[in-house]
Amino acid sequence: MTDIPASPMLVAEHISRRFGSYQALEDISFEIPRGSVFGIIGPNGAGKTTLLKVITSLILPDSGSITIDGIDVESNPRRALRNIGAIIDWPSFYRDMTARENIDILSRGSGPEYRAKLEKIAGFNGIAHVLDKKVRDFSMGMKQRLGITLALLPDSRFIILDEPTNGLDPNGIADIRRLISEYNREFGTTILVTSHLLEEVEKICSDILLLSDGRVRLNGKLEKLLERRPSCLVSCDRPQEAARFIASLTGLPGVETLLEPDGRILVSTDRHVNAELNEALVGAGFHVTLLENEPNRLEKLFIETTGAGKAVKSC
Repeated sequence: MTDIPASPMLVAEHISRRFGSYQALEDISFEIPRGSVFGIIGPNGAGKTTLLKVITSLILPDSGSITIDGIDVESNPRRALRNIGAIIDWPSFYRDMTARENIDILSRGSGPEYRAKLEKIAGFNGIAHVLDKKVRDFSMGMKQRLGITLALLPDSRFIILDEPTNGLDPNGIADIRRLISEYNREFGTTILVTSHLLEEVEKICSDILLLSDGRVRLNGKLEKLLERRPSCLVSCDRPQEAARFIASLTGLPGVETLLEPDGRILVSTDRHVNAELNEALVGAGFHVTLLENEPNRLEKLFIETTGAGKAVKSC
């Protein structure tokens, strides 16, 4: 029996939004796979927050449509958004109230079922022990956890978090990253995050949408988008001479070299040739101090894509 792929959690088709003469979004189309951690990235002013507000019906698009679980957001927002927890423009908590009081007010929750769920989610997020402490004593990281708890309190099958690690120190960023990954893995919840921290996006997201100037520049599985020709970094004496020597090697298929500002040589080929390259360099009298695979990094892809050309690549 052939497995039938699960329908996407969200489908956006040809979304455009203008504010006066400013085109914030232009012909945006993408899908968010069910159960994925989906990242939206882009330079400042790319349209990320505007897109989140369209998704959650805080603003309406000029054209196009968004469906969540097959339900159109614009024509039936209450039904489309009933299983979504979203934190956009993170809430300002009441400093002189406890975390529990803040959650009660902002979620409008009540009753024993709500109380039990609050305790369960607060425990998962690591803040059950501080629910009755005043928010004025919370660190930035604890406030972020409180915001995520608020987003999870409905029967959320789809969670939207706008810059959840903003303002945190490295330990706090790592904690929120683990929390998002563990919640997705434990409950299969679809999670949409925006972030300017590309290293964090690369660690937690299975799929990405890259926006620039209100347009889609990249869209698809992160693993596929990061695929490119094998490459390695070489450090050795006489780097300029070594770069010319490597480029002249006829036994390396499709070899290309680039001398980095720090003196390292980036070598790209059609297949992995580290052992052959090292042997050739040593045989030619070069002293090799480093030869390692270059990681496929989202940051490099981001810079390449938002620079000249800005071609759309979809996987």
